[in-house]
Amino acid sequence: MDTKRLESLLAAMARVGASALHLVPGRSPTLRVQRRFVSGDETSVQAADVDELLRDMLFADHREQLAVRGHVEVLYVARSGRRYRAAVAEAFGQTSLALRPVPEAPPELATLELPEQVASFARCRSGLVLVAGYFGAGKSTTIAAMVETMAQDPSRQITTIEPSIQFVHRSTAALLHQREIGTHVATAADGIRQAVATGADVVVLGEIRDLETVEAALTAAESGCLVVAGVEAGSVVGAITELASLASIEGRPRLRTRLARVLRGALAQSLLHRSHRSGRVPVVEVLVGSSAVRAVIRKGSLQDLQPIMQRCRSLGMQTVDVSLRSLLARHLVTQEEALLHANDRDEVLARVPGPAAVR
Repeated sequence: MDTKRLESLLAAMARVGASALHLVPGRSPTLRVQRRFVSGDETSVQAADVDELLRDMLFADHREQLAVRGHVEVLYVARSGRRYRAAVAEAFGQTSLALRPVPEAPPELATLELPEQVASFARCRSGLVLVAGYFGAGKSTTIAAMVETMAQDPSRQITTIEPSIQFVHRSTAALLHQREIGTHVATAADGIRQAVATGADVVVLGEIRDLETVEAALTAAESGCLVVAGVEAGSVVGAITELASLASIEGRPRLRTRLARVLRGALAQSLLHRSHRSGRVPVVEVLVGSSAVRAVIRKGSLQDLQPIMQRCRSLGMQTVDVSLRSLLARHLVTQEEALLHANDRDEVLARVPGPAAVR
């Protein structure tokens, strides 16, 4: 498949308002239109087609990540100037490609239907804020909206360090520098150290992937910077566990102690389909760095974080189940959709009006 055919598929994607284009060997090119996958009558995608496209999309560091992790995300800019998130995945000897359009302008927090506590995190002046989620969960969009909020403060100096620059922030009151790994900085850790050395008081990381980056982020937070960092995990507990697991067994207690000292909060999100119209709505778990939370992280008793989130709603914390219950009460999602994401079905259905779901 050459780029001319890809451009034709992307143009068709825009015409029908599709949210994604999937190129999977052995299948026709497939569009995600609202909740359905729609395949055309075109010739099936061949493995050689995907390989041909990736020759121009992936640099050496991307190929290394793909070999190690089995997936990698890059930015693809079409001839029209439209930007796309390209997710490359490798399994059973075959490589597939999914492209999703990036909004033309950075989003605003007020439009994302996130808990109020997320805006409070953006107002922090120091410490560490974690934003967790898997691919397609809206993590990058939330981080971009937090940057857009912070960038309206003329007293801030912000540096973003991203695997690929997706949202371009323009006309900000703050002094804002966007750095791309592999283009402007060699590694995320190098980018953090350079940002601190040049006076940044906010450092934003698209994703933490290795121990060197964790330690550089903690050092920046300990020096008085606010560090906002993405973590590929499905929950708050999973995000903290993921960071701790990057250290050796002997080094984990020290890393947890440093993390507990600087953590201001964490959120984990995923996206659910809306019940009555197209689009998706976030379900969000929120942890605030209270003294109880810090003590639990230092001890390594991360299983105790969930009960704390259940008890401390007055501090802005919430579990996934509480978030789902709120969405159900406002009729934004169906019970079937909510229960697919629930940790405790009874908790989700408690005090929710309407007919009981099938148990």
